[in-house]
Amino acid sequence: MKEERLREILDIVNKQGFISMKDLQEQLGVSMITVRRDVAELVRRNLVKKVHGGIRKINYFEMESDFSKRLLINREAKMKIAQLALQFLEENDIIFLDASTTAHIFAKEIANLQKSLYVITNNLLTAMELVKNPNLNVVLLTGKVNPENFAVEGSLTIECGKKFSVKKAFVSCRGITAEEGTYEINTMEMGIKGVFVERAEEIYVLADSSKIGKRSLALLIPTEDVDYLITEKRPLDDQYKMFQEKGVKIVYQ
Repeated sequence: MKEERLREILDIVNKQGFISMKDLQEQLGVSMITVRRDVAELVRRNLVKKVHGGIRKINYFEMESDFSKRLLINREAKMKIAQLALQFLEENDIIFLDASTTAHIFAKEIANLQKSLYVITNNLLTAMELVKNPNLNVVLLTGKVNPENFAVEGSLTIECGKKFSVKKAFVSCRGITAEEGTYEINTMEMGIKGVFVERAEEIYVLADSSKIGKRSLALLIPTEDVDYLITEKRPLDDQYKMFQEKGVKIVYQ
């Protein structure tokens, strides 16, 4: 119920740009206390901006910096994750890499391998890294290119993705909790990730420690469906134990 309200508030704000607290209360049909709590949660998740009298739509660069800047965030941790993930690649594997910066750094490591692999991705820069290696068979999905993150996305991308089956899906996320699973903020990217998560035999979540225990806009992969969580250091005890209880193999340095 709460998550439905949060999505409704986001939908209203994204369409209108700004809405007062009073108008929001009237549209939702709930108490002002509930509105304030919901707004506080969205502000905490960095999904809306609180301004005088109401809330406004958060722009892209407030919500998520551009791809090149994000490559620098926790880069050392992402590089460790990429190196750890290499051990799970086998000759002639068919894999999917999402449009995340962590997957992009993983692609740079893959490009140095001597293995023959089939790699499907929806990120232009990731595909460009992979084609440097003639041993790799690289498939770039069809669709509209998002210039802010170099991702190919949209309904055409989803339909294209449905034509493929993969053995292993390597995906990152905005946050992941042992209680629930992976969270996303970009609903366009969720669509194509969801296709390959459903079709993959094994799901590998690449998430640095800053994302563990964090939630965002929408749940994508339930914890029980994650086969491996690859991170740069051991999660806190409560999360670590719960991940294990739900069958997730945790790989860390």
